[in-house]
Amino acid sequence: MTIMSGDDEMDEVQGERHNPTQLQPNKCKVEGRLVTQVCACMAAGLGMFVSGAVIGWPGAALPSLDHDPQMNMSTVQRAWVVGIVALCGVIGSFVTARVLDRVGRRKTLICVSPVMAVGWVIIALAPNLAVVLVGRAACGLVTPFLFSGACVYNSETPEPWLRGRLGSLSTLLLTIGILLSYVVGHLASWRNSCYILACPCLLTMLAVLLVPESPYFLMLKHRRNEAKAALLWLRGPKFNLETEMEAMEEKISEVGRKMDYRELLKPRTRKPFIIALFIHTLQQVSGGNILIMYTGTVFISAGVVNHGMATVYVGLVQLAGTMCSLLLMDHLGRRPMIITSTFIMGSVTVVLGGCYYVNDVLGLGWPSWIPLMTILVAQFGYCLGCRTVPWLVSSELFNTTIRTTANSICFSWNRILNFIVVQIYPFFVEATGSYTVFFVFGSLCLLCCIISILFLPETKGKSLEQIQDFFQDQQQADTKNKYNNNNKKEFEICIATRNHEKKSMLGDLMIENPEGETGNKEVKDDTHLACSEGQQIERAGVW
Repeated sequence: MTIMSGDDEMDEVQGERHNPTQLQPNKCKVEGRLVTQVCACMAAGLGMFVSGAVIGWPGAALPSLDHDPQMNMSTVQRAWVVGIVALCGVIGSFVTARVLDRVGRRKTLICVSPVMAVGWVIIALAPNLAVVLVGRAACGLVTPFLFSGACVYNSETPEPWLRGRLGSLSTLLLTIGILLSYVVGHLASWRNSCYILACPCLLTMLAVLLVPESPYFLMLKHRRNEAKAALLWLRGPKFNLETEMEAMEEKISEVGRKMDYRELLKPRTRKPFIIALFIHTLQQVSGGNILIMYTGTVFISAGVVNHGMATVYVGLVQLAGTMCSLLLMDHLGRRPMIITSTFIMGSVTVVLGGCYYVNDVLGLGWPSWIPLMTILVAQFGYCLGCRTVPWLVSSELFNTTIRTTANSICFSWNRILNFIVVQIYPFFVEATGSYTVFFVFGSLCLLCCIISILFLPETKGKSLEQIQDFFQDQQQADTKNKYNNNNKKEFEICIATRNHEKKSMLGDLMIENPEGETGNKEVKDDTHLACSEGQQIERAGVW
């Protein structure tokens, strides 16, 4: 089963329906109001900001926590401090979709933000490592609600021409959250850093209170007047609201209003689902999260002297890479960004493995700035696409009724892989050496780059309805081609069998009638009958 690899295939499938609205960038005469759409996505994206702080906190705080006499961590305990957030994120994701579809994207973000603040306070007051793990677990449980809520809201709220940039805004805020955790972890003790990082959680709740609910969610719940009011707030009074609402209603009526897990197995959803799982796999096997969560530890093992400031440099480079991704996403497209990102990340990670090999195996010392620059370039490449594209694309590919469910499943898959990667990393390093670990991650990343070139689709400039229509059209085209090919093969077999029977009949008649007059006439009539049948089948459209 082949997945399309770009805009050319999209246009080819589009021609099947001859519908000018299919898979063409939206060209509204009046564009919606920009400021309100940016503000709404910024408010929801703060959920990613506080999640980024939770993810990045071990990168800076782990060395400080490790030297605290009350903690006294082993390798296993250190891995659990890093990985428990991902594990609890998987648990929380089991109910995320139902909560988002029942309560709403906006209310979910409002309700779970204070829970994250409570988790930070528990960590700050922890008398021992067990309580630190409880606080980290509480933060991990709410991260799927913040991730999925922000991603789904930011894919449903903006116009198509803005969705790439504003959808990536969530990832930019995720990066800023990681940077904040690095800076605070460098400047303050690990306990004080927790108090500081609890404050943005309350800011998130207040900001989301000021923006409307997702219009898609309101239409899904038959609240048309509220959806129109939300669109009016987002787009402004000059925008043609009715056209957009009619498009929403048409797509919702086509796919249904009730969530059904079987939708994921239907051909129109199966391909997008496979693509979404692949890009989330790509994000984790690239090794980028290892360099984020074990930043300080990696710098210490690489011989970087001032590992605290080096961690801050990593955060700044991540911010620069994410901003470049944000600015280029709707100009270059999702596919070129992820291909470039995986190529840079894979190549540089292999080079980092070479640095470790030269230092650890050959015993040749390298200047400390070489692994530092290698890690900085790797993080820039990671943020250019591997971090930003998966969360955006996995929110774009699915129809409204299954979007939150599919997004939650993708999040669960992402967190499962993340947990496995961060758990095995320290043991993998102890068993085989750091050079082997980074050789493996770099090779996997380059493999994902090749797969992306061959199979990853492009969704730039397409409305959510057009993306869904494309996969449905492609499924119908595949089904039609398969049906036609099967019928053509059956007809060819039938003709071959008939010709063989005629030759046998001709041989028998020639033996009985040497002159061959009657036999030849009968064979000609029979051949004419076979040709007539072929013409009838061809006229009927089987071929």
